[in-house]
Amino acid sequence: MIAFKKVIEIRWLDIDVQQHVTRTAYINFSAETWLNWMRSIGYPVNKLADIGLNAVVIKDEIEYHREILSTEEQVIVELMFAGANKDYSRWKFISHLYKADNKLAAKHTTYGAWIDANTRKVVPAPTDFLKCLVAAPKMYEFEIL
Repeated sequence: MIAFKKVIEIRWLDIDVQQHVTRTAYINFSAETWLNWMRSIGYPVNKLADIGLNAVVIKDEIEYHREILSTEEQVIVELMFAGANKDYSRWKFISHLYKADNKLAAKHTTYGAWIDANTRKVVPAPTDFLKCLVAAPKMYEFEIL
């Protein structure tokens, strides 16, 4: 699999009363990694806004394998572009979140779409952006949605 990796420091606000990482932090870690991936392919959020495009999450799924405790200092996130439909208007990303000892803690799958900022309707990726998405590294098992 071809993955985009990011190391994320665990912050106080990521920890719950039981001293482990909250369930919402897993989604936030994945989202931060996705934003960095978008920047790496030449489309940071402000560029999307400039072309009138927004990303919207349709569904998140998390499979937990091991808890991440507050004593851990970081989480390693591996993000993979896992699927899209023909016009890339809808997409799928999978994040594997690893503990500091490289043991899998969770698998987070996000399904989303591109929407026009004005009409709020799902739209195909614009031509220049589409070229970047088509050329972007993908998971070996890339799925046509």
